[in-house]
Amino acid sequence: MLRDIPPVGIMSTEVTFENESDFAAAIAEVRNDASDVTYAFCGHVDGNPNVLGLLFKGTDNSEIASQMDSSQAMYGLARFETQVDMSTTVKFVYIRWMGDNIPFAKRGKFGVVGGSVDEKFSPYHVQVSTSSSDDLDTDKIIQMLMETAFTKSKVLESETDVSSRQMRGFTQTQLPQRNQKANFGVSAVASKGAGVDIQPDVYEGIARVREDTDAAKWMLAGYDGANPKGPVTCMGLGDGTLSDLQKSLDDSMPMYGLYRYEHTNAEGILTVKFVYIVWVGSQVKPMTKAKISTHKGAMEEIFCPAHVYVFATEVSEIDEAEIIEKIKQASS
Repeated sequence: MLRDIPPVGIMSTEVTFENESDFAAAIAEVRNDASDVTYAFCGHVDGNPNVLGLLFKGTDNSEIASQMDSSQAMYGLARFETQVDMSTTVKFVYIRWMGDNIPFAKRGKFGVVGGSVDEKFSPYHVQVSTSSSDDLDTDKIIQMLMETAFTKSKVLESETDVSSRQMRGFTQTQLPQRNQKANFGVSAVASKGAGVDIQPDVYEGIARVREDTDAAKWMLAGYDGANPKGPVTCMGLGDGTLSDLQKSLDDSMPMYGLYRYEHTNAEGILTVKFVYIVWVGSQVKPMTKAKISTHKGAMEEIFCPAHVYVFATEVSEIDEAEIIEKIKQASS
């Protein structure tokens, strides 16, 4: 059953700082190899999505995990050192923390300004997006940094290396299996491609599909008027099955979807898995295909992490039985 999304108030997609100079000074310290300060974090002032303020900074990265607040969205930059080929290399990690206890409506609003927040911390070598303090273990982050140094990035092995290896059908990736809400993600520094205007209802739709207490099981976003220049808007939100999502696909338009699947693993534990769908209908013009290819990074940043990736030009390529099998393989 397709449901309308409740109206979303118009809000800015940009963030500003309560005190820009304080933030700039803290980030400068983190980026200065001679400084003892190795990390700095900011958060939303009084819960305002459009205003950030410096929260704290420190000199010991092992303290970061203990300072995360499950009721807040927090963003930070940390400096790490890795040993590569007998030499010490400085790496920067951007951490985006979304606490589990943030109300889903507010989480959607924070998502609207996510792109603007990310720009404030660029450049960096690895991005960690999480709600679990386990993902902020220093040894784990250093391991990820080492892997990217040897062109063995978790991104390329999992969520975002979809163009270089992409064939018809889909590939899958297994996320950490700590619990059903695991959402660890890393992103190596790379070009995000061309920007595209993404409407707030897209972020809210995604937030509702990811929210355990919401009935929404899937959402679809597409280009308004089938114009690849955008904006991208939410075109469907439903509480039904994958077949309901399939019925909402448009052959003349590129679309992006997120599908929530609940799966009981071999240990009898109920887990939630997410499927990211990229749809390029058979009637989409070649010029449109070329244009949207530049939006790949921006869209993955919004829809990922996901356990299974599906690229399809025909409805038959979005096969539920095959998706379920891939999910089971990833969970075994």
